[in-house]
Amino acid sequence: SYSSFIGNYYIGAFLSSLGTGALIFLVVAASEPLYRAAFPGLPSIRRTLSWSGLRSRSFFIANVVGIAMTFFFFAYQTVFYLIANRLGAWAPSDLPFSNQLNTAIPWVSVLFIGFFPAVSEEMQFRAFAVPFLRKTFRSLPAGIIAAAFVWGFLHSAYPNQPFFIRGLEVGFAGIIVGILMLRFGVVATMIWHYSVDALYTAFLLLRSHNRYLMVSGGLTAGIMLVPLGIAFISYLRTGTFSDDASVTNAAAGVRRRPEESAEGTASAAAPFVYAPLPKRRRRLAAAVILVSAGLAMIPAYRFGKGIRLRETRARAERVASQFLRNQSVRVKSFHRVAWLDENVDPLALRYLLQRRSVEQADRIYRQATRLELWEVRFFRPLHRNEYRVFVDVTDGQVFDFQHLLNQDAPGASLTPAQAKSLAEQFLESQGYRLDGFELQNSQAKKQKAREDYTLTWQAKGGDPRNVDRAHYRLVVNIAGGQVVGMSRYFKLPESWVRQREASHLGNTVLLALSGLLYLALTGGFIILLARQVRAGKIQWRRALWVGIILLVVSLLSELNRLPTIFQQYATSTSLVSFWIEIAASLAVAPLLIGVAGWLIVGLAASFYPDAWQITRGLARRAWRRDALLAVLSSLAAGAALAKLALLFSDRFHAVAPVSIALFPALMDSLFPAGGFFLSAVMAVFFGASAVALIIYSARLGWRRGAWWLWAGLLLIFIALGPSGAHSVKEYLAGWVLNAVPLTVAGLVVGLFFRSNVLAYVAATFTLAVAMPLVVLLSQPATFYLWNGFILALIILAVFAWLFLPAPRPTAAETPPAAA
Repeated sequence: SYSSFIGNYYIGAFLSSLGTGALIFLVVAASEPLYRAAFPGLPSIRRTLSWSGLRSRSFFIANVVGIAMTFFFFAYQTVFYLIANRLGAWAPSDLPFSNQLNTAIPWVSVLFIGFFPAVSEEMQFRAFAVPFLRKTFRSLPAGIIAAAFVWGFLHSAYPNQPFFIRGLEVGFAGIIVGILMLRFGVVATMIWHYSVDALYTAFLLLRSHNRYLMVSGGLTAGIMLVPLGIAFISYLRTGTFSDDASVTNAAAGVRRRPEESAEGTASAAAPFVYAPLPKRRRRLAAAVILVSAGLAMIPAYRFGKGIRLRETRARAERVASQFLRNQSVRVKSFHRVAWLDENVDPLALRYLLQRRSVEQADRIYRQATRLELWEVRFFRPLHRNEYRVFVDVTDGQVFDFQHLLNQDAPGASLTPAQAKSLAEQFLESQGYRLDGFELQNSQAKKQKAREDYTLTWQAKGGDPRNVDRAHYRLVVNIAGGQVVGMSRYFKLPESWVRQREASHLGNTVLLALSGLLYLALTGGFIILLARQVRAGKIQWRRALWVGIILLVVSLLSELNRLPTIFQQYATSTSLVSFWIEIAASLAVAPLLIGVAGWLIVGLAASFYPDAWQITRGLARRAWRRDALLAVLSSLAAGAALAKLALLFSDRFHAVAPVSIALFPALMDSLFPAGGFFLSAVMAVFFGASAVALIIYSARLGWRRGAWWLWAGLLLIFIALGPSGAHSVKEYLAGWVLNAVPLTVAGLVVGLFFRSNVLAYVAATFTLAVAMPLVVLLSQPATFYLWNGFILALIILAVFAWLFLPAPRPTAAETPPAAA
């Protein structure tokens, strides 16, 4: 709707502006103190931008140097590419930002594109990176060079040849800029950076014949001349500059937290104390387990019920290879990859569910197609020609195939009648009786050396696969005299599809509130982290070991997914380039996850120091009985909630969401049991830490009576409903399916978990592996059964470590009981 479009625009502008401002705030807040501490003799950023700082000699020189560097940089670029072009390099001379002439205030983009990279990049790669890398490499020249080329090669995504030429150009310039920063301060390099980027952006305005565009472009690009003029006029009026000593980093000073280590603080902390659950709570937990188990036994129909993985990846690849050999395809010349494909269209299923029950919709969909397939792809790098074979997971038969041909590949040019006859023969060979279908359309497409056809048949009235105005269709693709693919789908009414894909103002508002909630949670995390860091309460060394564990776990998880890595491979990319991208992702993604785990676990443990006691048998012995009750309560409650969700979706199938995920995501990995275990490990660290931070924040807000607690609860209350709901009933149905589990989880945690760290760890682990274990053990294929047994052994080993009795402590080691 128009209101949704306008709402999206303004809300998106607000949120993106808020995000940009937050990013600048964090970059400057993180880098400025390091710059101030590392270079006491250089001008302070904050004091330089004061009134006395603008009238100082150091600022006047920094401004002159920055503006002079602007012209030097343009000359440097010209000389660099004159030489590089003679050596075979290529860099397009593009006029960027041409769309700014269509904006209401064209010169605003000059200000922004000059300011944002100048502040963000100079603070990151000069103020922060140079002192940080100097400390890392124990060499100032090495720090300058490393920072320069990291910054330079982050610019190498521009369309240049060879790909590294832009990295070299900017990297060598970065060395010069780094040296100037050491002499004149980071303000000088920010003035240079702003002037260069602003001039690039303003070129289109300066070349215009419109005086307004010329003048506004010139003023915004040369705006750094204004403070230079202020400094110069002040000098002429007073005959001197203000005192440089008052604007240095040394004058600004550095305040450091006390040097008391977190480890020392932890050792001096109060002894470990735990108050066990009272008898009434234990009885209540037993009642919850019994009631939940009874609810979990209620029969309910699940979409895709009874589908099992009887075929493994290896078997599917053999079947697909044999199928192509029967088509005279040289399979050995192709690479291949196989993955599980959920062959369900959510939009078509939603249409069926609005008119039929879950069980009826499931039956209709199974009559129309197969719900789960092994998709086996055969491809060759840098070749368009590839095959895709779809193997049924239940009987191991080829269900469908596709042959993707290059547009220039030669082939026969059939007449429409010949193409129709060929397609009919193919459909009959697939078991379809065409007297129950009618031809809807036949499209011909002339290629360079052949004729291609797409023929569509629609089931006649009375077919059980037709529901209301949705009609079952078959599509046959012919290229060069051969059938190259077939597909089946439900042709949905166009008016209904348009209504389902529509977005209204309410959807936009809900989406914006959800985004605002995530921003608030992120901001709260950063505030808590900054507070605990400044207080020196985070035990970095202990948390670092957690980060290293998560880095290894993440890397192993990525390696476990390697068999499906070619699923997204684009054959227009060379295999070497693709593997370089994969290697880069394997290096970066686990590192980011390790750092994130280091931060979140360290932060959570700083509020709950007893969390580190999880490694001690003495603490686990004190926690284990109540933790076992908490695990059983959460497991039983989870099973009951899952069954109630099925019953709710079956009763309100027209509006309630229905899950189409028949199998967990890692069933097609190299080692499913290992993948599920590694995912559970990550869930333990991240999930338990997130819960700890939420509990702490809620208790803090409650004690203080803080407004932000009630605002956050209101946002959560609203965001529980799906932002894409197309009616009030859909929103309420989705809200109920999210609100009930959240409420039950809060009650179970409050009643049975309390301060029991072992309960949080064990319950998170159990909930993460329970469903995958059941799925693996219920599959008929031996491969998955063995993985189920292995996962069960891993779970038993983990539970043995968590719950088996440790050696009885001596009287001196026995933890005191809480009052």
